[in-house]
Amino acid sequence: MPLAHAILGFLEYQPTTGYDLKKHFDQSVAHFWSATQSHIYKALEDLEKQGFVQSQLIPQEGRPNRKQYAITEAGKDELRRWVSTPLPLEAKREAWLIQIFFAHGVTNADIARLIEKRIEAIRAQLAQYEIVQATIDENDRQVGVERLRQLWQLTLDYGINHYENEIAWLEKILPRVRDLPEMEPPRTPGEG
Repeated sequence: MPLAHAILGFLEYQPTTGYDLKKHFDQSVAHFWSATQSHIYKALEDLEKQGFVQSQLIPQEGRPNRKQYAITEAGKDELRRWVSTPLPLEAKREAWLIQIFFAHGVTNADIARLIEKRIEAIRAQLAQYEIVQATIDENDRQVGVERLRQLWQLTLDYGINHYENEIAWLEKILPRVRDLPEMEPPRTPGEG
């Protein structure tokens, strides 16, 4: 499961708490993988049962104790196995394409607006990637391992390329959408 393996990857850098893991997700991989706090804690629990991580209670004065997790040797072996095993292609799920697929009952202008709004949202996301770039640069200054920086950069470059290509495709189809045939009542399959 990618979440569990992402957690193992972060713990390989250093032991940390579930709370801090959420911050690591948000500051480094959120441009391609998100995780909720509850999912992180559930995955940590499962990883500990499997022997891939171990926890230690750290007392804190005036605050609740912290539970810090560290990767085990078995966890390192599992992480290496997983990162070197090709994953099957995942089915693409795009809710906005379901909107387009069933948009026969709205005007061409309405469909064009959906596409224009999608382009705006993607441009806003690309602007957010500037923050991700700054985080990669900061992490590189702190860690100083060129191999890590380049691997982190590859994931960001993928996201930027993906969205730039989507914008190009959306801009290409906008004239087609504006010129769709007039609306007709839909026929059910098999009707003549």
